[in-house]
Amino acid sequence: MRNAESEARSKSPSGFFYSALSPLLIALLFTLSGCKGENQPSPPELPANVINLSNTEALSIAPDSAASGETLYVVWQEHVGGQNMEVFLSRSGDGGATFGAPVNVSQTSVFSGNPQVAASGNFVHIVWEETVPTNVEANEFDIFYRRGEDVNGTFTWSPPLSETGLRLSSPIQNCRNNTDTPGDDPCPSQLPTVVASGANVFVAWGESTIYQFEIDNSLNPPSKTFRIINSEILLRRSTDDGTTFDPTIFTISGPKDDSTLSPSFAPTLAATADEIYIAWEDVPQPQPLPVAHSKVFFRKLSDPLGSSFSPPLSQQARVLSGFIKGSSRPSLAAEGNNVYLIWEGSPERCPAVQDNTAIAASTRSEILFVRSSNQGDQFTDPNDCTQSNFSNTAGSSNSPRISVSGSSVYVVWMESTPDLAGMAFRKSEDGGDTFSASSNIETAGSAANPSIIAAADGTLLASWEDATLGNLEIVFARE
Repeated sequence: MRNAESEARSKSPSGFFYSALSPLLIALLFTLSGCKGENQPSPPELPANVINLSNTEALSIAPDSAASGETLYVVWQEHVGGQNMEVFLSRSGDGGATFGAPVNVSQTSVFSGNPQVAASGNFVHIVWEETVPTNVEANEFDIFYRRGEDVNGTFTWSPPLSETGLRLSSPIQNCRNNTDTPGDDPCPSQLPTVVASGANVFVAWGESTIYQFEIDNSLNPPSKTFRIINSEILLRRSTDDGTTFDPTIFTISGPKDDSTLSPSFAPTLAATADEIYIAWEDVPQPQPLPVAHSKVFFRKLSDPLGSSFSPPLSQQARVLSGFIKGSSRPSLAAEGNNVYLIWEGSPERCPAVQDNTAIAASTRSEILFVRSSNQGDQFTDPNDCTQSNFSNTAGSSNSPRISVSGSSVYVVWMESTPDLAGMAFRKSEDGGDTFSASSNIETAGSAANPSIIAAADGTLLASWEDATLGNLEIVFARE
């Protein structure tokens, strides 16, 4: 995420892992978002086609969305007072024409954020990360889940909203400090993602396992820096619509030993009836600077009820990002035999459309794209810039999202190039063989962090953070 005021997920100073907003930053953002000015001649307005879902003076960020037929769900995290944020959900039963009042689905008195949502049949599945106090000085983040059975807008929640969500990550820390510097900080479980296909529900997240402390004695008092050395991608599943989850937790990002430790994080999932696909970001050690050689890795599970991964879990995962430096924020989609992957990267060897840009090729980010037509067995070549450089602009392109329905494929991202600045998108109507030229989604110019759905009729359904009204709101539009 590129805008600090609009992102719930941000990289640590080391660039190795994403974390939730700090309480101090939350308070600052909340204060700033309420500053609207007293002498404004006319109040700002959203475009006529944009619906304000959160509709509150509070800070609302980090949307995600899902659909089942004409029923749409949008989730986000919202400041509710003090240092607390909660996860909210809004439902539309008419394809996004109207939405119901938001429902607080996390129901806690601590930080709950980075929500993700999936839908299948009349079930909606929500996951999020939540602070779990471990001792006086440190807090742990764990992954929580709640399922809603939706009967014409009336929900039966499991667990009930009066109870804590179901914890999917292990409450027992399997974590070690690899330095001699004393310290007992938590190893968080973060950035969950969820996908549902029929009765099968899969949840993945990043789990930190090895950390180290660095002490800067030049400061008074000395400063302690906490840094993740290794984290893994974990996967857990349910085969009964989320009623129960298998006790087995698969480690997807291995195998690793002390010479191949790396932070693995930001997983993304896609599913068809027969296949489950997972991709994630990995930062091999040691990390070169200033541009990290982070990569996007990939595996698939051919039998949702089995454990036959490709490549096998005993082997290294496949690298799909090629030579693209700083490959991050992957997003997957799948339909039939087709699998689509987009991500953000710094392709120094891919020329920009314009040569007169002020952004150097080494620091300019682009949206990269590869696809498979045989269930993820082979993908197009990421090193072929004529195919893979999807945004191909003179400015920076980041925060991509992809969605597919039938032959309609949408890609949306944030763009800084003047003629496209804002939320840009491209559409394919032939399953990804060809795409339209880049266009803009109509916003008031204060959009960030998009989430999208490709509807069955080919319509783009988009939600995002919007600061037009003076504070960050979650809004929605059909394009």
